[in-house]
Amino acid sequence: MKYKEIISEIKSVRLYKKDQVAPDLFKELQEYFEGGKRLFDDIEVELIRKDRDEVYEQLKDSAGYNKRMIEAPHYLIFLSEEKEHYIENAGYRVQDLMLKAWSLGIASCWISFDDGEDVKKKLNIVSDKKLVALIALGYENPQSKVLYEKGKYNTSSNVKVIEDNTSERLGIRDLVFIKEWGEKADPDELVNYGLLEGFFYGILAPSYMNRQPWRFIVDQGTVVLTLKKDIYVTEYEEKIDTAVIMLYFDAIMESTLTDISWKFGKPEKDYKVPDDYKIVAYCVV
Repeated sequence: MKYKEIISEIKSVRLYKKDQVAPDLFKELQEYFEGGKRLFDDIEVELIRKDRDEVYEQLKDSAGYNKRMIEAPHYLIFLSEEKEHYIENAGYRVQDLMLKAWSLGIASCWISFDDGEDVKKKLNIVSDKKLVALIALGYENPQSKVLYEKGKYNTSSNVKVIEDNTSERLGIRDLVFIKEWGEKADPDELVNYGLLEGFFYGILAPSYMNRQPWRFIVDQGTVVLTLKKDIYVTEYEEKIDTAVIMLYFDAIMESTLTDISWKFGKPEKDYKVPDDYKIVAYCVV
């Protein structure tokens, strides 16, 4: 998959045509998901496809950002075994599938929910697995715009429409530090480490309310991933944001023939990370 091209183009779509996605494309997505990228090989994740009539009315008042359910011709439901880091693993795999869908001309969007068991009940899903993701899927309506959630509160004044998925984003010097917190990275130095493209495309990763909550510390061959603490963001949303940036960085580094492997936790070294951030993972490149 041409990750650089797809990451540059993909956006979260909230307005869909009524056209159905062809069965052969669903089959391709299913096969890709079963053999695709993942953080852990030993966590089973199940993919269920449902159509509009099976989901929209049932969840109209209980799912979606601020309970505004997205209407789409199809929905993908993901269920996972409950193991350590199962949410991050699912988020990583689901976002990768969304990139694959975009490469096939199919748009998608994450749908938030508060109570996974309640969603399963309303959708008549009987499973011991945890609901880890709900995705709208279909063909983009040409009138669709990207919604940029500005700020931390659920008020209309904090939401505006933008034309693309790159506006309002922080740059590399804002997100990447060298050796310790606060020492802003020089892009030329990142080139020498072979990391510039990983961060350049990582900036485009989606996050809850487009907060860009990640900050990186590059310490020679180690990349440390930190996440901003936020009382308005749930633990689930934090873990999905972590997974998505891991995927984007991993996919781009892999495209430059550099294999990396993320480890959850933090290195022994003290990087002087402030109290409003926390180290969530690191990798060696």
